[in-house]
Amino acid sequence: MNTPRRKHVRARSGPACAICIPALLAAASASAANSPDAADPIQFFVMDRYMYDDNLFRVPDGLLESDPAIARPQSLEDYVNRASAGLRLRLDASRQVFHADVRIDDVRYDRNDDLNYTGGSADLLWNFEVGSNWSGKLFGQYDKQQASLANYRFFQKDIVDVAAYGGEVRYKIGSRWRIMGGIAAADTDHSADLRQTENFESTTSRGAIEYETPAGSVFALDYRFTEADFPVAESLAGAPRGYEESEPGIRIEYAYSVKTQFYGHLGYVDRDYDDPLSGDYSGEVWDVRMLWEPRSKLTFDLKAWHKLKAYADAESDYYEGDGVSIGPTWEATTKLKLAAEFSYEKQDYLGSALFLGPIVDPIESGREDEVKGAQFSLDYTPRDLISFGLAYRWVDRESNRDFRGYDANMASAQIKLTF
Repeated sequence: MNTPRRKHVRARSGPACAICIPALLAAASASAANSPDAADPIQFFVMDRYMYDDNLFRVPDGLLESDPAIARPQSLEDYVNRASAGLRLRLDASRQVFHADVRIDDVRYDRNDDLNYTGGSADLLWNFEVGSNWSGKLFGQYDKQQASLANYRFFQKDIVDVAAYGGEVRYKIGSRWRIMGGIAAADTDHSADLRQTENFESTTSRGAIEYETPAGSVFALDYRFTEADFPVAESLAGAPRGYEESEPGIRIEYAYSVKTQFYGHLGYVDRDYDDPLSGDYSGEVWDVRMLWEPRSKLTFDLKAWHKLKAYADAESDYYEGDGVSIGPTWEATTKLKLAAEFSYEKQDYLGSALFLGPIVDPIESGREDEVKGAQFSLDYTPRDLISFGLAYRWVDRESNRDFRGYDANMASAQIKLTF
């Protein structure tokens, strides 16, 4: 059982990027998996997505009526149009493969037009091999978009820039063993003055010893070390606000059969803050995943986890998350794909927000939330050139703190042209 160490009841917060570097590497790999193939290496696309959100700012019932001092948004519900254009690229040169996925977005709100912005994203990945024993990857990721508005009471524009870059190298020993080393850096910047105390920087180094079985399964011993800081908050406070975190762990990738694969990770997180008045944390973390294909074109993605987490746009409010999710996908025909996901997470908040002001409330120590979600999507591709999409998402949050729970419904329609 997890036994977090709390030197003080009111623990100072820490960002989630300590545990998101492996996720960034996984996202880079996923982007590569969806890249064009060598026969058609360059794809241009334009896309338009129109969405309705009945609770854009995730406002709990009765919150605005309870406190007249809270600055009210123009409208709680809104219609949002996102027009996008982008490029997807794959270049092969011998055993070197380069992937790029770049997109620019123009986002317009119908009722809360003060939130209008131009954003986008970029994912770059270079998979390389040198000789018969050396291999690795270099990656860079960038994302610019409006904060989710769900994690704090701030009803204004806050454009969040998230950048990450790094790489890893593997050296093969014989036919089964590998040694891996990697390093990555992450940076988050908020445009809103009242949110810039959440600006964040981190550097993570990783190492592993891996063994691959004749069947292709992988067993590994991992170690990760992170140094992180809140530079703006540290400057304003005139005192350290960073931390150091270490996590030894075990990683498993097990192919039970062609139709069933298991992934698992078990680790122990030890986080120590620079500020002696802050509360340190230690405890086990784990996550498991199973991909199961019971029938051709029908896949289930099942996940369970116990992690130290935070939302990317409110990284100083960290929590222990215990959750499960199931995501079935059915390719009914070569042109029609249906997908769904159902999720549940219990969130035990351990940290307090760095900024304490009249609009953005701190996260209370001892707060516990339950977040349930469901989403459904339909994608129809009548021709290679064009595709249509419909989606619906529902989220419901319950909390043991007043005015923290809410629910929201989102529906969207999308058209995409690929050249």
